[in-house]
This record gives sequence, structure tokens and C-alpha cells, in this order.
Amino acid sequence: MRIPTWRLALTGGAIAILAVAGLGLAAASTAPATPAADNATAEGTTSPDATAGDRPGAAGLRDGLRGGRLLRAGKPLVHAEITVTDRDGKLVHVQLDHGTVQSIGNGSVTIAEAGGGVVTVSTDGNTNVFIGRKGGTIGDVKVGAEVFVRSRVDGGTTLAKRILVIPAKT
Repeated sequence: MRIPTWRLALTGGAIAILAVAGLGLAAASTAPATPAADNATAEGTTSPDATAGDRPGAAGLRDGLRGGRLLRAGKPLVHAEITVTDRDGKLVHVQLDHGTVQSIGNGSVTIAEAGGGVVTVSTDGNTNVFIGRKGGTIGDVKVGAEVFVRSRVDGGTTLAKRILVIPAKT
């Protein structure tokens, strides 16, 4: 049976988008943190990284080769569910979400996605949080922040493994 060309193109495009989104998350989360001397804060800021546009190195997250371009490529991502194999060869179901934090607390984060979708994922003490390139805690995630969330789906439970908060542009 011959597979239609449009179906091959659509599948290839979807795979490319998922690969770029995964690379963007990996690059942004594994990039070295900026030196402490660059972490200037201003009084009265509303987010943990509201002064990012004033810091040297912050532009690299948005405009540099490693973080910025990959994150821009991942911006169209709204929601994806993929299945991969772990080191032991077992199937692992992974969910990627991109949107705005609608609410946070009681061990969960609710994300409002483009198109009106809403996703709630659980968090625990092992959930890794990054504010841009800096490590953070779940307490640093604020309502209204733009986030990428990588979760593991197991038995109907969606547990956030990594949350990447995109610093607001000033």
C-alpha cells in the first residue's frame, strides 16, 4: 500500500517540531547559569527575573545561538504527547505543554494553552524548575508566567519533571 505524500509530509513536520522543542528544552535547561555578578535585581519587581533585559547574558537566552533560537523554534508548540524508550527499553509516555500559568499550589500547576486548552500537571519535590537559565524552585513559578513543562504520564497521572519559566521581556 502506498502512503500519500501529504501524510508523509505532515508526519515529518510533526516529528521536526517535536525534535526542535525537545532540543530547545534541553538546551535551555542544561545551559550554564550566568555568573552571580550578573544577577542584579531591582526593588519592586513583579517576577523573579523581571530585570533580565538589563543584564549582560540575558539577551543570549532570547537571541543567542544556543538558547534563544531554539526557544523561538519551540514557541509554536502548544501540547504534545510522545512515547519514548528509557534506558531499560521500557516505554515512557512524555507530555510537553507550553502556555501561561493559570494557577499553582497544592502540588499542581494549571497551564492555559493557546486555543483555550487547560492542562493541570502534578508537581513534587523532584520537579526541576528553571527560570531562564537559572535554577529555581516551584515557589519561583508565578501566575501569568510563560512556561514549558515536560511531564511523565504514568497510569493516568501527569507528573511534571521539568518546568522552564521564560523570563518576561522588559
